[in-house]
Amino acid sequence: MIHKDKSLLSGRHILVVEDEPTIRRFYERLFTAREMEITFAPSGNVAMDVIESGQSFDVVLLDVRLPGLSGRDIWKLMEIKRPELCSRVILVTGDILSEGTRQLLEESGRPCLDKPFSSDELISAIVGVLTAPPKGESERDQRTG
Repeated sequence: MIHKDKSLLSGRHILVVEDEPTIRRFYERLFTAREMEITFAPSGNVAMDVIESGQSFDVVLLDVRLPGLSGRDIWKLMEIKRPELCSRVILVTGDILSEGTRQLLEESGRPCLDKPFSSDELISAIVGVLTAPPKGESERDQRTG
């Protein structure tokens, strides 16, 4: 699967908001093999600093449960300060049953990966974000089509 998606993923910049070192290492191996540029944020507070810096990201992997600011806090701030990134978010959680996580999933409408997940599931979610029509375009197509 590496060669099939490599051309689409190569050179893409991904923000990984994840506090668990073993999961960050998994991401690093996976994305490096696909020649992606990676920025890691090990906490919600670091993530907001990175987001507020104005850097451009093709995809944002956002862990829901983090030390400091939570994934939900980051999502809310992103909606206000960097709304263009919202359509690039993939939520990641090991706690899909909690009320707060379910509310975030409903409110955001973003795809979610439930830990543990496979590298194929992750790459598939990333490809889905990268190939999705820009926000609002699919609604226009439905009205005019």
